[in-house]
Amino acid sequence: MGIEAWHRRHAIQVAASLPESPEDALAVLELARQLVEGFLSGQRLERPLDRERGAVVSLSSASKGASF
Repeated sequence: MGIEAWHRRHAIQVAASLPESPEDALAVLELARQLVEGFLSGQRLERPLDRERGAVVSLSSASKGASF
């Protein structure tokens, strides 16, 4: 998969909303990667009813012990 202009536009939008600290920005990007690789990659919820009601996604950082 090649990088196209729309990928770059989205990257700029994401980068513009990141924290100023490089460490914090990288932590946010890692959490986003986890969302894409896990929740958004097509994993199905165990019960169809959960999908109708919505799902709770935990965004916690094991390295800092923070939870969002």
